[in-house]
Amino acid sequence: MCGVCGFISGLEHTMVTPVVDKHTLEQNGRTPLVMVVDDDTAIQTLLCHFMKKIGWSYVTAMHGQEAIDLIPKCQPDVILMDAKMPVLDGFEACKRIKENPVTAHIQVLIITSLEDDESINHAYEVGASDYVPKPIHWVSLQNRVQFLYKMMVAERQLMLTAKVFENTTEGIVVTDSTACITNVNPSFEAITGYDRGSVLGQNISILQSGRHDRRFYGKMWQTLLTAGKWQGEVWNRRKNGEIYPQWVNISAIRTGDGQTESYVGVFTDLTRIKESEENLLYLSGHDALTELPNRLLFHDRLNQTLVESADSGSIVAVLIVDLDRFKVINDSMGHEVGDSLLCEVATRLRAICPAKATLARLGGDEFGIVLPNMTQNRDAALLAQEVLTRVAQPITISEVEFAVGASIGMTVYPLDGEKPSVLMRNAESAMYHAKQSGRNNFQFYRSELNTASLARILLESGLRNAVDRQEFLLFYQPQMELATGKLIGMEALIRWQHPEQGMVSPGEFIPLAEETGLVIPMGQWALKEACRQSKVWMDQTGVPLRISVNLSGIQFRLPDFTEMVMRTVGESGLPPHCLELELTESIAMGDVEETLEKLTILSRFGVLLAIDDFGTGFSSLSYLKKFPIDTLKIDQSFVRNCTRDPEDAAIIRAFINLAHSLNLEVIAEGVEHLEQLEFLAQESCDEIQGYFYGRPLSGDKFEMFMLDAFAKKAQPQTLL
Repeated sequence: MCGVCGFISGLEHTMVTPVVDKHTLEQNGRTPLVMVVDDDTAIQTLLCHFMKKIGWSYVTAMHGQEAIDLIPKCQPDVILMDAKMPVLDGFEACKRIKENPVTAHIQVLIITSLEDDESINHAYEVGASDYVPKPIHWVSLQNRVQFLYKMMVAERQLMLTAKVFENTTEGIVVTDSTACITNVNPSFEAITGYDRGSVLGQNISILQSGRHDRRFYGKMWQTLLTAGKWQGEVWNRRKNGEIYPQWVNISAIRTGDGQTESYVGVFTDLTRIKESEENLLYLSGHDALTELPNRLLFHDRLNQTLVESADSGSIVAVLIVDLDRFKVINDSMGHEVGDSLLCEVATRLRAICPAKATLARLGGDEFGIVLPNMTQNRDAALLAQEVLTRVAQPITISEVEFAVGASIGMTVYPLDGEKPSVLMRNAESAMYHAKQSGRNNFQFYRSELNTASLARILLESGLRNAVDRQEFLLFYQPQMELATGKLIGMEALIRWQHPEQGMVSPGEFIPLAEETGLVIPMGQWALKEACRQSKVWMDQTGVPLRISVNLSGIQFRLPDFTEMVMRTVGESGLPPHCLELELTESIAMGDVEETLEKLTILSRFGVLLAIDDFGTGFSSLSYLKKFPIDTLKIDQSFVRNCTRDPEDAAIIRAFINLAHSLNLEVIAEGVEHLEQLEFLAQESCDEIQGYFYGRPLSGDKFEMFMLDAFAKKAQPQTLL
């Protein structure tokens, strides 16, 4: 069985809807990597595409020996291994991987059409983590791969926990429920002077210094019994008799029924801090990395500034500066680079902040600025713009250039609040609004947020009246027959000509229409207008062009949807076969029985049906066989790179072959370049749509395009 056929056969038994487990993918700090080992390039391509859909990276190998050679270079988390391959089969390759201590931790899944007991037993004997038969059940494969990955992550976390226990500079002591010591780490030994063997089985009280009375320990244990944790400063005694201060965190470990089975104490030696009270005060108010004031000192200085401003009558601005794209750099390049970047940003901010301003690092990649003695809001805006300019300048670290931006939220005292906590909270809100507004900008709290809310209310109000006021327009994008170059149809696309705002982007009003339910009257108008205009052009030219209209899921699920469509077509006089309704895969896969009933009624009426954005929803192909579909539209995300990405090219080729095997037409969206057109022609795609022939045009301009196309294509001719 060929790869594509096997893929189709597997999908016929299950509806595959990949769900990306983001929590699992983020646990390991990077995108998990799978190695796909299969000598069948078609199956290999489909497996890689599937893994990409569920959020994995991948590498490929054609046989077992190539896989073994690649492992040191790419270090995969999971290997999908075909059993029957040339050079070195999957069983022997798996055995060698598991026998090598360096690679034994890698999870191996054997994928094969062999289903006899001997083959299955052999797979597990050579160390395979699991066994997946062909044809592949994609949901099962996804869950097995993710389960194996979770196991691997859990093992790594256990190893990490053990390393932390052994290598942390904090002392750790574990006791049973009666406070007898059961385990300690090396730092405990270094801090207390007691070796592990001498304290195991001893009561934790052997460390007591005598500085605390029974009442102190009574309160500690009472808190542990009720709250399950306690933290505070304790003076203990080392083995040599020296009394020293500790900062201790104690947590109770409880069983499922709530019974305490052990306690874990983590402590830090405060000796050096106590020796320098000045240093302690500094550390409590400053960030150790950038040496800027921290959040605690920032709040204190903000409070002092507000008191002074209340007396003088001046205004104060609070700016929250959050770096854009910092997390990507920090996670990909490491914390050392991230720390260097933060220090450079802190240096730049110091250079532009006025002498009387307070600059602080509030935590992570967030900075705060208190700007006192302002005379107008423009002072804060000018500083914010200077911050954006300075932060946006490239930063070079270890000969690598990095670019970050900033999102800034600002509040003004006393306009936006009179308390530090209120001003900070409102500044944070304004900062998040700045991020939602495209990042690398600043926003004032009151005016900008109120304006945004008001703008949305006005947009919704205008949308409710747009149909009655005839503010909607239809634009039309040509659809061309690839073999002859003839214009055979057009897709109707709705536009909104707002009386004050001008042309409103579909990205703004269509989601709002979906959210408010206004998409129903809007969609009915679009269908009626498309049928009417198409009938006018048919009468004018004598050519029955096909008009394609997109459907909303809300619209399709209406009980009288089919009756509405048939009534609209009948009233327009347009032949039913000149109307094509485009459904997304998510609409078609909703209620399958209801969908099948509605589509069957419309198909018998004569309306053409198309699946839009095919390939982006991972729907079951078995339903595609059941539904009376006429056309598959290949999503532009695959067309965009089809001449540069072999994977996209293979996917398009598989879609076209699949559609033709089911007697369906294929139209490719987003065709912009001649190279794309040539590739699609070579693969026998039926129709194309995209900027190569034309952008969506108004009715008048499309009519000119149509008449010109008919004049040029009076005689059949090919595009290539």
